[in-house]
Order: sequence, then structure tokens, then C-alpha cells
Amino acid sequence: MMKRIITGMILLSIAVLVLGACSNDSSKGDAEKKNKEDLVATVDGEGISKKQYERELEATKATYEQQGMPVDQMDDKQKEELEKSVLDQMINAELLLQTAEKDGLSAEDKEVDAELEKIKGNFEDDKQFEEALKKNEMTEKELKSQLKKQLTVNKYLDSKIGKVEASDKEIQDMYEQYKQLAQAQKQEPEDLEKIKPQLEQQVLSQKESEKISKLVDDLRKENEDKIKITKA
Repeated sequence: MMKRIITGMILLSIAVLVLGACSNDSSKGDAEKKNKEDLVATVDGEGISKKQYERELEATKATYEQQGMPVDQMDDKQKEELEKSVLDQMINAELLLQTAEKDGLSAEDKEVDAELEKIKGNFEDDKQFEEALKKNEMTEKELKSQLKKQLTVNKYLDSKIGKVEASDKEIQDMYEQYKQLAQAQKQEPEDLEKIKPQLEQQVLSQKESEKISKLVDDLRKENEDKIKITKA
């Protein structure tokens, strides 16, 4: 299964990547009843709340900060692009989930429980886990709900993307890029055979990402009339 989708959830930051939009703050059929000021967008009537959007935006800013790219050093255009990117990702997440459910896909409870145990394994004890939940303003029940949606989307992606493979030429091309970067940084590049597994994984991840991007782009085009953005 595509573990890259789950990375953010392991940190209990409710990943901005794919499932940030899947929140208990909204439920289908309720979007029209909500005050428009409480929503930033709707996807086929499913609301994405302002509260959830702001949470995801703050999580993204924190990630940028950790990578040495503080948001307070961005200009207005860059900040605007960041805000748009987060909202787009949340819309894409909701669209993927809805499409998966329409295809009859759903994660089983045992899969959700197994993923939850993996997450708990990243903490020293239950107390530290509970503190992380509290910090993220989330209960364990809500986390399990998020995980179920997340794993459901993973199933959908797996069914659509299928198996990808890396050819020797693609690995060699990736190695050439690596060598150029190493030389530019005045470093001695590792031998191909020594880092071949890592290079192969990079090729596979790149190809999977490209397929996912195309899939999401196609879904957006097919469902554009069902997406309403209310955020100014």
C-alpha cells in the first residue's frame, strides 16, 4: 500500500498531503445548513470548514518552518500561493474520498486498528500518545475516523495506479542526476550499486506521484461543477 499518503498522520498533524479535508467538522447534506462563513469550500455538497482549513494551513506552515523555509519570510504572492495550495489539496482529498466510496471501497476495521497501533508505537507510552491527541485537538475516535478515510483513499489509489516498475535506464538517469548534484556540492558520489535500492525507490515514488497527479487532475476536470470555493 502507498505509505507515502500516511506519513503526515503518523506525526498526528493530520496530513496536508491527501486527507486533510476529511474532517468530522463536515458531513454530507449539512453543508447547505451551515453558515457560509464557516466553510471555505464544498465538494458535491460536502463542506470543508474554515476551522479545518486553518488547522491544515498552520500544519503546513510548521512543516515549512522545520525545513528552513519560514512563512514570515515569504512575500504576499508566495503566501497566497501557499494558501491556495493547501485548499486545493483539501479539495482533492475530499474528491478522492468521495470517488473511492462511490466505487464501493472502504477500509476494514482491522486495517484501521492495525494502523492505529503503528501510530501508537511511535510514542513512548499511552500518556504521550494522549498528549499528542490533545495537542492536535483530537480524540482517538476521531483519529480512527480519519485513518479509515485515509486507508480507503489508499485502496482507491492502489486500484487505479497499479504496479509501477523502474527500468535500469531510469535508475541510471536518476544516478546521473545524483552525481551532478554531488559534484556541484563538491562531494564524492557513491557508487551506483551501493545506492541502487534508494535510487530505484526514488524512481518508483516519482512515477507513482505522476500517476496520482494525473488521476487527481482528471477527477478535478470531471467534477469541476461540483466544487464551490467560498474562501475569499
